[in-house]
Amino acid sequence: MSGVDSHLALLNHCDDETEAASSAYTLLFLLSAIAIATYTLARYAEAQNRLNYDNHFARIIAGCLVLITRMLHSRKDDFEINTEHGALLAIGPHRTGLLDALAVATRLKGNPPRFFATDLYNKIPGVAAVLAMFHVIPVEAHAKKDADGRSANAVTLERASDALKKEHCIAIFPQGNFARIGYKPPRVYQGIAKLALENNVPIQVIRLDGFWSLQNPLFPVSVRNNAYYRAILYALHMNNIRPTLCCIIDFHLKPEHGNMSENEKIEEICAQLYAYFRHTKELIRSQINTVATEISSKEHLEIWRKKIQIDGLEKQLNQLLSEEAELERPTSIRMNTH
Repeated sequence: MSGVDSHLALLNHCDDETEAASSAYTLLFLLSAIAIATYTLARYAEAQNRLNYDNHFARIIAGCLVLITRMLHSRKDDFEINTEHGALLAIGPHRTGLLDALAVATRLKGNPPRFFATDLYNKIPGVAAVLAMFHVIPVEAHAKKDADGRSANAVTLERASDALKKEHCIAIFPQGNFARIGYKPPRVYQGIAKLALENNVPIQVIRLDGFWSLQNPLFPVSVRNNAYYRAILYALHMNNIRPTLCCIIDFHLKPEHGNMSENEKIEEICAQLYAYFRHTKELIRSQINTVATEISSKEHLEIWRKKIQIDGLEKQLNQLLSEEAELERPTSIRMNTH
């Protein structure tokens, strides 16, 4: 019996070794298959990217984002902008955190766009490194005038101006803030107009529509206006974002407008941008085209001036309300002590 037992033990040991070897070869095969599939997917994703990123990893990520955007959020290639020799893009209305930028970036070819982005995102671990890899120009969220009296974020504009001089593409959401449902449209800030004048470049105006994630009536407006939803959660919802190349603002480059002062040119640029971006509801191409009639009749300038006046009065009202509350505080304290 001992001989039979020894023989059986030897057979079992051989079977265990064979099974272990088989498992090892199976695992090696699976790992090889995963590696090959990952490499193939990475090469395919990189092939979808049409922007000249100097970082290999950035090209792969950009390609993946292009694929995701086309599958879920913005499927049509309505137009293509070649940015090999630089460009200044104005995009609006600003509705979401990242998708706005992706919808435009998928229409570009050449030098990658350098978007402005608030430095508040840098609080998230790893985000600052990713933004730097994609050459994002940081905007200080709480910037104040410097010792020389220069406007807030003057350094940001200097970086953008240097990039334009090197024929890079600069993409800006000139309203800065999100266009929220049921709220007045944000004003247009002067930074992009100053960049255009300083560098003698035209502004290509791109309007965004087709945000199903912000139109879905199943979600309450409070959710669709929520900052976290606008920044992250909207990406879980399908969209059909339609970037429209509205016009090219280049009047400031033409000799016949050489007698206009710098302030007049800045006002005109801001007024034209506001004319295209103040409509926060979804527009189709024929509706967008009517803005050109508004601009040719100079109605856009009057609307913009009223906007500036209203914003100024609202700021004064808020200041007066704050001062009133401060004056009433001692009386409230005395009343609460009795």
